[in-house]
Amino acid sequence: MIKRVDRVVLGSFIVPLIITFGLTSFIFMMQFLWKYIDDFVGKGLETSLLVKLVGLFTLTIIPMALPLAILLASTMVIGSLAEDNELTAYKTGGLSLLRIMGSLIVFAIFLAGLTFYFSNNVLPKVHLRFYSLLYDIRKQKPALDIKEGIFYRGISGFALKIQHKDADNKTLYGIMVYDHSKGRGNDNVVLADKGDIALSNTGEHLILTLYNGKQYQDVTKRSMPGNTEEPEQTVMEFKKWRKVFDLKEFKMTRTDQSLFKTHFIMYNAKQLMKEADSSRKDIENKIVEIQLNNGNYISYFKQIPDSVKLKNDTVTEKIDINNVFTRNIRESCLSTAKSNLQSLKSYTDMSIGDLEYKQSNYVNYYCEWYRKFSLSFACIVLLFVGCSMGAIVRKGGFGVPILIAVLYFVLFHVLNVTGEKLAKGLIIPPFAGMWLSSLVLMPIALFLTYKANRDSVLFRSEWYGYLFNKVKSIFILKKSLSKN
Repeated sequence: MIKRVDRVVLGSFIVPLIITFGLTSFIFMMQFLWKYIDDFVGKGLETSLLVKLVGLFTLTIIPMALPLAILLASTMVIGSLAEDNELTAYKTGGLSLLRIMGSLIVFAIFLAGLTFYFSNNVLPKVHLRFYSLLYDIRKQKPALDIKEGIFYRGISGFALKIQHKDADNKTLYGIMVYDHSKGRGNDNVVLADKGDIALSNTGEHLILTLYNGKQYQDVTKRSMPGNTEEPEQTVMEFKKWRKVFDLKEFKMTRTDQSLFKTHFIMYNAKQLMKEADSSRKDIENKIVEIQLNNGNYISYFKQIPDSVKLKNDTVTEKIDINNVFTRNIRESCLSTAKSNLQSLKSYTDMSIGDLEYKQSNYVNYYCEWYRKFSLSFACIVLLFVGCSMGAIVRKGGFGVPILIAVLYFVLFHVLNVTGEKLAKGLIIPPFAGMWLSSLVLMPIALFLTYKANRDSVLFRSEWYGYLFNKVKSIFILKKSLSKN
């Protein structure tokens, strides 16, 4: 019977897990598209490039989407078993809720290990390809799109405006071209009543041909030595004018991926610990350097000479403690002390900025290292939450389970983001920040599992209805006694 229960429960869990994982991945994907939609529209990107980008993003969200899918699927499965009274039958046969969940717990542990392996070995490479591709797409210039009545400045050094364009998108009317390639302002303007535009065979050049127009150009007259140059405007009429524009800047160029390898999300757990250790040593060395530098100014062991010889061969005495209290201090001593304080302040400000940067790197490495474990452990935590809630509310399907899963996942996500921000803000240690969601939800999961295992009526609507009617009857009884 036990093996049959494991087969039934695990078999009922696989299909909802796949469906919910696809659903959660789609939700995260839509969030990504809404965030970067402005960077994709109007750039003439190939469909294969967008598919590759979306595919890489889908891989990056697996560690976040899988715990939510496990939470939703476990709530649906156990809720369906409880709703059909199968869970009650298993318990009548002597099986506890934990034993019924046995196959799901083993499978969740397997998924947690698989998630950690993916986060540690595959995800850094996926992040490298995804963010390098996203960077190249975002810096890509918009595709050539010349609109009527609006200056088009997409081509470097030129501004183009047309009054009308035929349906073939090639024949243009009322054309105005400003040539700014020489950096002298509007010193070269071309006007034409009609023209046509076309791409070269290779697609790397744009050919603009104008008919029956004029070119207005400012030129500088040659003058005699010593005289100022006088500009003048020349007007040239033409029947046909042709200009070839280079469109290489519109083609997307791929950035060397090695430039992104130094970011902490591109490292695995071993590399993160190595970089964190290096950052710790850098911080310690910087502190020692600060102490040595400050010792030149404020150390108790600094040797002060009995006298100091100045440039004008005058000798000043060292500052004595009695002279300080009697305010008998020479002006040269005050000037030297002020200069030392300014130097010390400048060095301290620079050192503080350097230490904050090194400490930020140190915290980022540890936060990313803990993330690889915390998101994997979240699969187990949310499984207990989902199974216990499904057994308590006794509802299956996509109704109540989705509501429960969304509420708990919102709590999980808020705690996760809050803990990470607190850790990176140096308010709490990285361990506490990255494990905050699990530390909060794990006691809740154990409490709910305990209640579900004892057939608690904590979340049953019938129990709350019974409690409300009981309280209502007490108030009615008190009211009737007061009248009597």
